[in-house]
Amino acid sequence: MSEIIIKQKNFELKVDRSELVQLDETADGVIFQFKNGLSLIKNDQFMPSSIKQLMKNSADSYPDKKLIYELDNPRRPVYVDAT
Repeated sequence: MSEIIIKQKNFELKVDRSELVQLDETADGVIFQFKNGLSLIKNDQFMPSSIKQLMKNSADSYPDKKLIYELDNPRRPVYVDAT
């Protein structure tokens, strides 16, 4: 089962990969948009554009992989979990 895990400090959200409709860049962060109208917004006015693009490209490029988003980790904000 492929899934998406979004982590930030004590918050962790696990959802099936098919639930993510899209991930978009915003002026001050990113927004995860899920099925049924649910959205998760990460506001960070200092988030570099390159990080936003990396997060978006990962969501677009790996539709069947388990992705882990660590929103507090600017050096490795997203990675593919091979397990």
